Amino acid sequence: MSLEFSKQRLLIPLACLCLSASVFAAPVPVPGEAPVPVDRLRLGNTNVLAMTGTWRFNLDHGVSPAVRGALAADTAVPDFATPDASDASWTNILVPANWEIEGFSIPTYQERPVTSHDIGLYRRWVDVPANFAGQTVLWHFDGAYDGAEVFVNGQRCGYHESGFTAFDIDVTKALKAGQRNLMAVRLYKDTSSAVLDHGDFWCLGGIYRETYLAALPPLHVDDVTVVTDLDDQYRDATLKSTVRVAGTAGAHFVLTGELYSLDGVKVATPAMSQAGDIGADGSATVALSAAVAAPRLWSAEKPNLYYVFYRLSDGNRTVERVQDRIGFRKIELKTGVLNINGVPVKFTGTCRHEEFSPYGHALNDECWKTDINLMKADNINAIRTSHYNHSARFLELCDEAGFYVLDEIPSCWVAGEIHNTNRTWAYTFRSMETLNRDKNRACVVAWSCGNESSYGVNNQAEFDYMKAHDATRLALISQVVLRQNPGVDFEDYHYPSLANLRAMVTNANRAKAPVILTEYSARGASGLSDNWDVIWPADGIVGAFLWEWQAQGMYDKFPERWAIRSPGAQNNPLNGYRSSGANGPVTADRHLTPMFAALKAIYSPVNTTAREFDPASGRCVVPLQNRYSFTDLSELTCRWQALAGEKVLAGGESHIAAKPRSSVDAWFPAAAGMDTLRLEFIHPDGRSVYATSLRIKS
Repeated sequence: MSLEFSKQRLLIPLACLCLSASVFAAPVPVPGEAPVPVDRLRLGNTNVLAMTGTWRFNLDHGVSPAVRGALAADTAVPDFATPDASDASWTNILVPANWEIEGFSIPTYQERPVTSHDIGLYRRWVDVPANFAGQTVLWHFDGAYDGAEVFVNGQRCGYHESGFTAFDIDVTKALKAGQRNLMAVRLYKDTSSAVLDHGDFWCLGGIYRETYLAALPPLHVDDVTVVTDLDDQYRDATLKSTVRVAGTAGAHFVLTGELYSLDGVKVATPAMSQAGDIGADGSATVALSAAVAAPRLWSAEKPNLYYVFYRLSDGNRTVERVQDRIGFRKIELKTGVLNINGVPVKFTGTCRHEEFSPYGHALNDECWKTDINLMKADNINAIRTSHYNHSARFLELCDEAGFYVLDEIPSCWVAGEIHNTNRTWAYTFRSMETLNRDKNRACVVAWSCGNESSYGVNNQAEFDYMKAHDATRLALISQVVLRQNPGVDFEDYHYPSLANLRAMVTNANRAKAPVILTEYSARGASGLSDNWDVIWPADGIVGAFLWEWQAQGMYDKFPERWAIRSPGAQNNPLNGYRSSGANGPVTADRHLTPMFAALKAIYSPVNTTAREFDPASGRCVVPLQNRYSFTDLSELTCRWQALAGEKVLAGGESHIAAKPRSSVDAWFPAAAGMDTLRLEFIHPDGRSVYATSLRIKS
């Protein structure tokens, strides 16, 4: 899944505070003796304290004083972050949330030039459990826009600058276990690198994703990287784990690993165990490996998952247990064709924003599952996380449901920055944090380096970082092709003409790298059909991602400000709808548009080119295409009806055998007097994949 790699801590001059006290997010300890479902891992876990809920909030204005993402070491602690300060004049805000959505300022779109200099001040008194004493305590943020200055009990613990990437801050020294603690955050929208977090989307401030404290024992697992290496027959696998252990220099440890099925059954493998000693730098890295016979492979069609479960011992007793959920799969380019598990695949994709009216960027499980269910219903199998990486929980759900994800590193419409070497640190920092959080997600099949920013040293730095640290996935640079960079894995195009798209199929570069359209437009239903008449039969075109999944709009909850315009967008003073464009098969609040049905038909993995049938010899013969890569057509239920007008003359169900990526002539009984044959294919999960009505030949 992801390459084993040697991690390097970011080095910041001593005169500065580091970007974050813990650059690499440590896994959360597992409370029991077996894996825990990922959605319940932090619930009721005595090693985790949720930091979501009601906070005191005040809106300020200004610009982050950080330079190149770091604060000067002598930066004063602000009064509001001290325990003696009063927040009586402040108001409440929920976390997660965006403060613009909650009415504190006007939502801003695109932010070019910068129009918002909001600073959000957060305070909350928290009772920290007594069992946190003697532990390393990390304050985890999955997303805080854009520069977060973090304080505990009046002490500055760290600063982090990147609005869409997850991070940890080490608060151990400032925290008082078993007591009441003042937690505070100063959050800047305008920072030294915020330009990379602006673009064709809503730019909203706030702690808008999950946040919690995690207590880790003095000897603990600091990082896990998992690789699933398949053999040449794509049958058996080698499970490899590279694990970094942190602790006191000289401490002895033993690490063991086990593999479990998703339902909690232990999978028989050779023993995975290794002993070691913590080095002088406070860490040690060990490698575990085991052969796995015929695991069930992961793909978007068959998203089979497993747990890897690790036990860390000090030689006498178990001190920590951690886990990760993985999928066995292999991504390759073979003579210019993308293969997953040895089979060519086609991306029927869309560009999704982590936005949902009226919540802004602060989505929840209901929002994510709504999108996933709608996308499955629309025959979408691939998602581009335009134009930044999405929440960790959304990717967990993509692992489960089965989607191929292009995980995008934040940097949109920054052609003016692309050659600025003083900005390279910000590109590579966001690359590092994107990879670190998502490297073990089965759904992530490729890294997408920015969006529509020309080509230069900085998006090349993103690409180089990802390729150097992950040999198991592919990577692309937005709109960059082989003549610009012979090392890219894809030739990426946005909105090519139909003539140019056809020419790409036979271009000599197809033997080297496939084409991918990370953006294309529908141009009406006929435009969809014209594009995909070229894409479907061409293995050298991986697929295409419709711009965009949803209309980027927000219904304002506060009528008194409906007439105030959002910078960079339009607003309707009659209903409070703030918007930028109305593209997509769903609206901002997820109602279907007419494009939904058109896209579903074009993206269908089952198809017939027939529009009529001839009921010769008492049966109707229909040519069918199975465009799945891993699913036999017989796994779907075909419901058929012989009709005369609206009257059903006959009907039934059948399972039509056709191997993946093949065609078959299927026959159905003809009924006297029929004029229409209706077919509908039902997926085993109950959703309708494809439906068509064929008329009798005149």
